[in-house]
Amino acid sequence: MAKGKSDLILRDRLQFTPDGSGNQTTVYGRFDLSEYVSTLERKGLAIKEVNLMLRDSTAGNTGNFVHSQGDLTNASNDSIERSNLKVFATTRAYEDAADVGIASPDVLHIETWSTYLGPQPPAAPGATSSYMYADHYVYPTENLHPDGFPVVTDLLFGVAVDSWNLINQKDIELDVMLIAEPITINQKQLTEMLVQGQDQ
Repeated sequence: MAKGKSDLILRDRLQFTPDGSGNQTTVYGRFDLSEYVSTLERKGLAIKEVNLMLRDSTAGNTGNFVHSQGDLTNASNDSIERSNLKVFATTRAYEDAADVGIASPDVLHIETWSTYLGPQPPAAPGATSSYMYADHYVYPTENLHPDGFPVVTDLLFGVAVDSWNLINQKDIELDVMLIAEPITINQKQLTEMLVQGQDQ
């Protein structure tokens, strides 16, 4: 949470809807920061924390997004079924989430969720069983540099999904909470942003 006396807590809610197979090509939601940033006025924000929460508003009384289950349709197959979901914060719109990693310019936060569903040997003749395994990773660390990540534009949140059929055709909400401090952008920072922006 906000620790500095000038820190702000900023919130927004974005939404995406996977198709009938639980897939979603890369889409973006825009976190409007125009009240706080302006290159002409040298106003910027230092983003210190990015906190994300996925929500399934159709999920009973809680709206909890089930992170541990993705593909439930192939438990008896001989192959391992994988489901993947990726969310990232950036000031640059990448065409494909597959190209986004922690070394990508202008990316300040990435989270991935993966589930694996595979068969186990039958416990008895004719019986089938399966196992499921889930991962959730946050890249980079949840705490950004002590001085924050300086931005002078709106922040984009990209989402992409592969084979997460548990949420097919559902409106999934992405809640975002930022901890940020208003700052004055100096010429060195503007130059660094320009150089990074040209780094393809």
